[in-house]
Amino acid sequence: IEAMLKYDSRNRAFLATRGALNSLAFEFAGAGGDIGYTKYIAETGWYFPLVWDFVAVAHAKAGYIADIKKKKLPDYEKFYMGGIVSLRGFEREDLAPEDDDGASIGGDGMVQFNFELVFPLLKDVGIHGVLFFDTGRIYKERDDIEFNPSDLRQSAGGGIRWLSPMGPFDIEYGYILDRKDSDHGAGQFEFSMASSF
Repeated sequence: IEAMLKYDSRNRAFLATRGALNSLAFEFAGAGGDIGYTKYIAETGWYFPLVWDFVAVAHAKAGYIADIKKKKLPDYEKFYMGGIVSLRGFEREDLAPEDDDGASIGGDGMVQFNFELVFPLLKDVGIHGVLFFDTGRIYKERDDIEFNPSDLRQSAGGGIRWLSPMGPFDIEYGYILDRKDSDHGAGQFEFSMASSF
């Protein structure tokens, strides 16, 4: 069972220049079968027009999942992070908690913050540049959830967004600012069609 409350005041879905997109989502499983959980996700994104057609974007997302007694909580329903719509430059395994055997698993909670500066490069053909800073964290278990900004992972980078005749196109490079030995690299390119906060 899923329910969502959503409010969208953006002037357009891709490359918005003003407005906000806010949502609250709830998911319940457990009415039948052996799987049971409740999941909560809150998300907000704000777009602020600046001078010279520059746009500042602030985005935040938080999620929490809890199991139900005598029911199973599958790992694939937990939270993961990494990629073009979360923390750019990271692979999923870089941010995922590990079990006792060292295998990557999902978390019971997550927080994510993204800040962007979007600006026109070739406005007549719909090509824009973007500079960004991403930060966030996955919490392995509910007892671990304690918001501390110093514990958040960080990346930054830039890219190009194009409203092409085939649809929105987005290519960006994220560089890990707080690289650890367990990370798969210093950063990576991210590619997407029709994705944005």
